[in-house]
Amino acid sequence: MNFMDNIQLKRSTFTKNEAKACDRILEDLKLVQTCSIQELSEMIGVTKTTIMRFAQKIGYSGYSEFKYAVINYVNSSENRGISEDAGITYGENAYADTIRLLHHTADEKKMMELAARMIKAESIYLAGMINSHVSALQMYYSLLMFGIRATVLDSSEAVKSVDMCVGKKDLIIVYSVSGKSGIMKQLVQLKESSGCEVILITSSNVNETFADDVIVLPSLPSGHGSLLENVPVYSVFNAILVDYISRLKSGR
Repeated sequence: MNFMDNIQLKRSTFTKNEAKACDRILEDLKLVQTCSIQELSEMIGVTKTTIMRFAQKIGYSGYSEFKYAVINYVNSSENRGISEDAGITYGENAYADTIRLLHHTADEKKMMELAARMIKAESIYLAGMINSHVSALQMYYSLLMFGIRATVLDSSEAVKSVDMCVGKKDLIIVYSVSGKSGIMKQLVQLKESSGCEVILITSSNVNETFADDVIVLPSLPSGHGSLLENVPVYSVFNAILVDYISRLKSGR
């Protein structure tokens, strides 16, 4: 497992400053290759202690070991022909490496529990805006195959429109990469008024949330000038979740 895998595994545990250091480092890995920890801390605007804690959280004894891991990663990436312009090979590897981390955050037990909740619910509401709306729609059409009732909520107005319909035995699944979707306020109010259960599917460290349960999915590495989206990662997660639903429905 390389240092990029370690980052994706531990990203949800980073403090605000550790996340800041992480994002700046991933924007330009050459900073780590050429800078001392003092120079890097001044450049990023965080303390040396923050950088040390970040390195230790992802499995290294200190900055020197982390620096060595970064150099090895960059060299091996260059040997595989991965360029900083995020070409086909980079995209291929980025998605493959990220998807391989799914089982660390969405393990067998968690997936089975969520599938069971979805089957048991009287109605399911799938909330998601913009790119997350794609993930909600995918799950909506998948659930239709099993005769499971679902409604897609893609705006504040849509959430408000179901206020009188949602009950305690219903389930809301929220897709939000950032964990800060524009419909969160309305969803909080809906949960409070209905007493329903809410599951948040996100890629961010959510310290405080109204959700009853949170599943944090691995996120694509930033940097490299890439505009790759996390939608395919969520698509694979949905497909795996649907398979668990199929197993429970068929008694496998």
